[in-house]
Amino acid sequence: MTSRLYRRSSVRREISVETIVAGTQVSNVILYSLKEELHINEIGYLASSLRRLRKRGTGIILRCRETFPYMIPLLSEVDGIISPNTTSTATVKGHAAEFCREEGKSLIVADERTWRELEIYEGQNIFVDVRGQRIILVPDGQTAQKAISEDSPPGGIAEIARLIQDGRHISMLSTVPEPVRAEGKFSYFCRQEQLVMSSGRSPWDLLQLNQPDCERILHAVWSDYANKVQPKLTVVFRSHDARSDEYPGSPIPHESNPQLGNHGPSLFESFEHLLEAEVAAITRLKAENPAKKIAYLLPFVRSKKEIIAASAALNRALEGAALPRNAVDLAVMYETPALPYLIEELQAANVRTLWVGTKDLLMSFLMVDRDNPSPHLQDYLKLIDNKGEPNYAFIEYLRENVSKFLNCALEVVIYSLASEVPIFMQYLPEEVGFLISKGSVKEALTYLEIR
Repeated sequence: MTSRLYRRSSVRREISVETIVAGTQVSNVILYSLKEELHINEIGYLASSLRRLRKRGTGIILRCRETFPYMIPLLSEVDGIISPNTTSTATVKGHAAEFCREEGKSLIVADERTWRELEIYEGQNIFVDVRGQRIILVPDGQTAQKAISEDSPPGGIAEIARLIQDGRHISMLSTVPEPVRAEGKFSYFCRQEQLVMSSGRSPWDLLQLNQPDCERILHAVWSDYANKVQPKLTVVFRSHDARSDEYPGSPIPHESNPQLGNHGPSLFESFEHLLEAEVAAITRLKAENPAKKIAYLLPFVRSKKEIIAASAALNRALEGAALPRNAVDLAVMYETPALPYLIEELQAANVRTLWVGTKDLLMSFLMVDRDNPSPHLQDYLKLIDNKGEPNYAFIEYLRENVSKFLNCALEVVIYSLASEVPIFMQYLPEEVGFLISKGSVKEALTYLEIR
């Protein structure tokens, strides 16, 4: 990171950009650039430097070509990221996009020429209008004030605020938990793969190592996460759910359709030690933190055998640690059409909460692969089409089965983008909770404070 500062107060230029993830809506920030090859040993120092700036109330936009999980301590200190559209960062599945989506930060994409030109403005105040998809170089105060005064909460934020006020279960998807300073029913949800990657390892290591080493890694990353979550908030640890095409070096043979292939509990068939390592790690964590509320979550369940096997393994681990069977909750994700027909197995396994993975469920419902490159097929997977018309067939299917689960005394939590929350609120029963990015929840809490 350099410290060049160019004083060009008379220059005002607007640059059109693409917003991949909309976090901070309008912001006066300092632009900082990272060199192209950032060594892992530099992360701590740079994160501390940016943290000092933030404590003085300075917003920061990071200009960098790519991001990696080991950079999360640094990325946590910025309001957004600007990347060129010539890198994988510009895709909706890149690491930067995934991180920004969870944490409520903005991922902004500029063309390569513009991205390189921005380097000369490092250290200067710039104005980032995420909704207007523009960057204003050296903005005057009136421009910034006008944009801020005209800004309104993005779609879904007011509705999320209402859910919090109503005491609904609000679960926050986040790799970096932080205290919630509000009254309400909150929990934290984390994905195993993200935590393992953030520790500098590949998720595939868990499949290729022996059980003791796998358990050791999981216990370390889960313990670190749980210790950051304030008391009384449930921590939801999702089982391994990496697809064979998501990370390099997969030990799973090539699959023509990874989205419907080997991920979730199906991995236990080929890698038998994985289930035992997961339940051992989570049981040990609970034994060390008796007051901590912990749930072990099975994603993408397709058969009763998967539920029975996970329940039996968890019960054995709890018994071995002299813990009661209800010490760790077993939860399940509803992402395949099979689950509504497995209620007896869910009740026998003492499952109390279902987490609805709406995107995977919609994919299965319509038989359209989420990764199919055809734009026409991808149009099917939109909850709301370009004319604002909801997908009534899917919503009705979802409403019927959510009601069925609720009638069987199962809690239901809907995994939703903030913009989709109003639709689900309108058509689903009032008892459902919502799994939303931490960034969206923070915006909703800010909205409540302003009001």
